Amino acid sequence: MAVVIGAEMPGAGVEAERDPNATRIKKTLGDEIGASISHPAELRLERERYTIDDTQGYTLWQPEEKATTEHGGTPVVRVALAYDMKPGQIKSAVRDRLDELSDVPVKRQYVTVGKKKYKGVAVGPIPGSTPSIEVYVPVQNRVYQINLYEEKLDAEGKELLAGLEFAPPSRSTRSLRGLPDGDRAQTFQQQGDKPLVERELKAREATDEAASRKTAQEGSSEPVRNLAATAQPTPVYEEYMIGEGCWRARSTFSVQTQHGAYANGTGWTRLGIPNYWGQYTHGNLGYGRCSSTYYTNDKFAIDYPLRKGDVLFSPFASGTVTFAGRNNSHKNYGIFVVIRSDNGKYVSMSAHLNGLARGIYRGARVTNTSIIGFAGDSGDPSIPVGEPHLHQAFYRYPYFLSDGSPYGGKGLQVLYHRFTGTAAKKIGQPVDPNPYYNVYYFGAVKPDYQATCREGIVCGEGYRVSN
Repeated sequence: MAVVIGAEMPGAGVEAERDPNATRIKKTLGDEIGASISHPAELRLERERYTIDDTQGYTLWQPEEKATTEHGGTPVVRVALAYDMKPGQIKSAVRDRLDELSDVPVKRQYVTVGKKKYKGVAVGPIPGSTPSIEVYVPVQNRVYQINLYEEKLDAEGKELLAGLEFAPPSRSTRSLRGLPDGDRAQTFQQQGDKPLVERELKAREATDEAASRKTAQEGSSEPVRNLAATAQPTPVYEEYMIGEGCWRARSTFSVQTQHGAYANGTGWTRLGIPNYWGQYTHGNLGYGRCSSTYYTNDKFAIDYPLRKGDVLFSPFASGTVTFAGRNNSHKNYGIFVVIRSDNGKYVSMSAHLNGLARGIYRGARVTNTSIIGFAGDSGDPSIPVGEPHLHQAFYRYPYFLSDGSPYGGKGLQVLYHRFTGTAAKKIGQPVDPNPYYNVYYFGAVKPDYQATCREGIVCGEGYRVSN
C-alpha cells in the first residue's frame, strides 16, 4: 500500500504545501516485512512475488519520462527483510561481499537508518547493470537489506534511508520461505507455446541439415551479405581493440541471430529500433559503456523487436550458462540469460525475457540449436520495457558476481552474425527466395529513406533481419 502524506519538502514545514514546485512525498507501507519508507511520490512500486538471496521485499523505480521507454524505469531503492539473517551475522556478510569483490574498489561505511536512527553498515558499490550501495541494518532481532541504486551514497540516498520506519512483520519467516525461490532458474522456466516450439525446432533442424550439405559442397569459406546488400568475401582477422576501450570480435567467431523462423509470425525482426550503433544508441540511453568497472558494458548491444513468447536460441555454437533468472544487481534486465562461449573470452547477455526454457540453468551446456528462453518485456514488472524485444549484448572477459552474472570487462562488437533464414533486406525491396549468403555483416550504412537517424550518422534503420 502506498499513501501520499503531503506535498512537503523535508524540513520546509506547512508553507511547502502551498508551493506548486514542492516535492510530493509518498509513504509506501511494507507491513508484510515490517518496513515502510517515505519517498518522492513519482516513484513506482514493484512488490516482489519471489525471494532473492534469502531476502524478500519491494523495489521503488523512477519511471522514464521521455519517449525512450524501451528500457522502462530505473531502480532507486529496494527494501527487503533478510529473513534468515541475525544481527550477529552482518559482519561476516559484509566481509564475504568485500572478499567477493576484491577485484574492484569497494568500501564499507557506517550509516544511520530510519527515524529511530538505527546503526547500519553500507558496502558498495555492488557492480552490475544497476550498481548499488548495499546496507545492512539490525532492528531488534531482525536484519534488513536496503539496496540504494547509485555508485556512492549521496544526499538523496541518505534521505531515503532516513525515511525508513520499522515494525514487527505481519508475515512469518516460515511463510516467506514458502515463496518462489528467485535464486532458482526453475522458478522462471516455462514450456512456452508448445506448437511454436516444435515448429521452431523442426525448422532449425532442417536449416542446419541444409547448411551442412551446402558447406560440404562449397568448402569452408562463408560468404557474407552486408546490410547494404553488398556481397563480399568474409575477411579473416583476429580480435582487436577499437574506440573507447571496446573490442571487435574475431571475424570467424560463430555468433547467430537468436530469433527463430516464426518470430513475429514471419521470421523477421528490425534493426535500428531503438538503436544500431548510431543515433539513439544504448550509449545515448546511458548504457553505452565500453570499459566501466562497475557496470555491464553495453555500447554495442542491439534491441530486436519481437512478440512476447517468441522462441530464442543460444547465440553461440557452444557454451555454458553462467546465469539464468533475475537478481538485484541487474534489475533493469528483468529475466536474463548469460552464456560464456567455449573460447573462454566472449560472453553473451540475452535480456528482458518472458521466461526461461526448461533445462536452462547455471552450468547448463548449450549449442546453436538450444532454446534458452522466450522474448518478453521484463524489467520492472509494473513498467514494461516498451514493446517486447530481445536486448542482446556481448562482452569480452567480464568479471562475474558469485551468482554468475557479469560486470566490467570490455564491450564487444560482433560484426558477423550467422543466420538460417532469407538474409537481410531493405524495406520496400524484394527478398531473394534462394539466398546464397548466410552471414550478416553489421557494417556502416547511410540512410536514404525510412531512417530516423540524422544524415551522416552510421545506422541500420530501414533494414530487416531474418532468423
